[in-house]
Amino acid sequence: MGPMPGRTGRRWFTPPRWTGAFTDFFDRRVDRVAGSPERAVAITDGWVAKAQQRYGPDSWKTVNTMEAAAKRRDAVGDHQGALGLRRQVLAKRREHLGPGHRQSLSAEYALAGTLLGLDRPDEARPYADHALECYVAELGPDDPTSLAALERSARIQLQLGETAEGVFKYRRAITGFRDLGDDERAERVTINLGRLLLARGDQEDALEVFRELVDVQGRRLGPDDPATLASLRDMALTLARLGRLREAKVVAQNLVDGTSRVQGADHESTADARRLLDRIDASLQAD
Repeated sequence: MGPMPGRTGRRWFTPPRWTGAFTDFFDRRVDRVAGSPERAVAITDGWVAKAQQRYGPDSWKTVNTMEAAAKRRDAVGDHQGALGLRRQVLAKRREHLGPGHRQSLSAEYALAGTLLGLDRPDEARPYADHALECYVAELGPDDPTSLAALERSARIQLQLGETAEGVFKYRRAITGFRDLGDDERAERVTINLGRLLLARGDQEDALEVFRELVDVQGRRLGPDDPATLASLRDMALTLARLGRLREAKVVAQNLVDGTSRVQGADHESTADARRLLDRIDASLQAD
């Protein structure tokens, strides 16, 4: 797309969608040069100050730089620091591009994520739902962007206690990514669903998710793949929380054996798996 006039008379540039891959590449380069996430935050904060001084607060260059700074703060867990930046980015994009423009929707989606990081799902909901509605209308329900927005909406519903609706949406997103051939993304969404259910205390539902995940990853990646082993650990933890300690011990032993084969007997990951097995053993003996 070409430049778009804003209400202030300045012209805003709307980059084509493929530039997102270039931005991600540039972000990774910055991370490597910075050496640490905290240093990357300091670098982007400096860019924001320079952009405001050089281009003014109304420039799309300044707004895009603020978005990069917010992303860095979210990455290090400083969601409160990111929140003000996210709100400013959304306000400026709505002013210059309109509320339905894809850059405004992207800012809305990101703001919902920051609010979720602050455990404020009720505030995140209207932003996430509006972004989802617009993405589906413009791109269709099976577009990866729409599916990502669907997952975010599902997460909000789960955190607000709307379990049935949230799980249904999560399942729809997982199926959508699988239908697109993106098995890796489908599995990441499945992991998110299982861990969120476990954190909410829905252990039976979480166990079903992790069983399915271990089976799918075992067939696709192999039983000793790190992703399969991570899901095996989640499954052992869930069984232990359900009090099904004998089953948990079998799964934890498989985790120890697999991690030892992949990482070696003295690796920290193997030691962590052994500690989990020891805790389960201790609980069995206490019973």
